[in-house]
Amino acid sequence: RSVAYRMGAMRLGGLQGNVTVPKQTGAATWYWLASESTSVTESQQTLGQMALSPKTGGAYTEISRQLLLQSSPDAEVLVTSDLGRVGGLGIDSAVLSGSGASGQPTGIVNTSGIGSVTGTSIDFAKVLEFQTDIATANVLPERGGYATTPTVAALLMQRVKFSSTASPLWEGNLWDGSMVGFPAMSSNQMASASMLFGDWSSVVVAEWGVLEISVNPFANFQAGIIGVRAMVSMDCGLRYPAAFSLATSIT
Repeated sequence: RSVAYRMGAMRLGGLQGNVTVPKQTGAATWYWLASESTSVTESQQTLGQMALSPKTGGAYTEISRQLLLQSSPDAEVLVTSDLGRVGGLGIDSAVLSGSGASGQPTGIVNTSGIGSVTGTSIDFAKVLEFQTDIATANVLPERGGYATTPTVAALLMQRVKFSSTASPLWEGNLWDGSMVGFPAMSSNQMASASMLFGDWSSVVVAEWGVLEISVNPFANFQAGIIGVRAMVSMDCGLRYPAAFSLATSIT
């Protein structure tokens, strides 16, 4: 259950070396001409580069021979499935809120230049403010959507757009709903009491290889210990930071 991928993040797979993705940081200027002999003043777009390089994470578990002999269903299948699930959650967490330090990618919420909405006493006006925030930055979301925690989703389901009416801010179920015309998802990978809205097509996820699940039957040969490892190398970035807005400390 990946928020980033389901919301529409762009995936760059099969990479080998470091990559740079072009991004536009400023537009040209439009001029009206005073007469038919007036020349158009030259102006330039401001272009930049987003550098992406592999950031590697993993998880490791050991299984005893006795556990394999006595388990039903197969313990190895359960462990590999769990590591695959944990790896997927790790990738999603990195895209949403990676710190950019200690080997982590820089996630959306820690990217410089994203917008902000005050989260205290959140109501219909503030839910709409997410959209006006990015609209003011001239963003028309191709894949717009809200992402928050289950706790905040439950709070929004109890609050209404208009008093004394059955008009909840969050419509649908707790996991997959909608708010004012856009999809809304809840995930434990979001930081507590926070919510994002933006154009998820502006998120780039670079992938070097795939999520690998490897088994070492000789992790400790003498004791009959089997090692199971999951590893992934990826990075992420925003082509246009102003395409997202964040609220924290939501009450």
